[in-house]
Amino acid sequence: MRSQRPRDRSWPALGLLLLLSACGPGEAKVPTATRPLDERRAIEVIRRAIANEGAQPAPGRAAKLSAGKPIHIDVGVDGQKYGIAYLTAEDLGELGDAIKPATKKDENLRIERVDDEETRIVVLYQSNYVYDDLAGDAHEQTTITAEKALTRDVQDFITYARRKGYK
Repeated sequence: MRSQRPRDRSWPALGLLLLLSACGPGEAKVPTATRPLDERRAIEVIRRAIANEGAQPAPGRAAKLSAGKPIHIDVGVDGQKYGIAYLTAEDLGELGDAIKPATKKDENLRIERVDDEETRIVVLYQSNYVYDDLAGDAHEQTTITAEKALTRDVQDFITYARRKGYK
């Protein structure tokens, strides 16, 4: 007859502990580096979007916000007083409190009155039109995506301005 030894129950628990410790959280994902659409490229996209809406883009011009600060209308619409201002971080620094902070991507577009209070501009913030730099495998936002968003916003403004009867 064999002697019976008490069973050691710690081995299965130790194995489970080792297995669980190997399944820890993975490495933290580093956010993909993004950059905003360059102002020159954005102005080209804006001009094309205006033309796609059946209007003629007009040269940019200086204007004054109701707070008295100067703002540059990057692209106007021929025969109309309304236009588009594409604001960079530098522009926002110069304008200070004269203009509201940037909208988020999913918020309504911001329309400001300038000059005679009859002229309206849509303020598009450069920080809303970003793309990643194609580094690594985590390519999430292309330049095409940023340009399409900018085109959509310009076309939405043109449609809105026409519907509201902006001059």
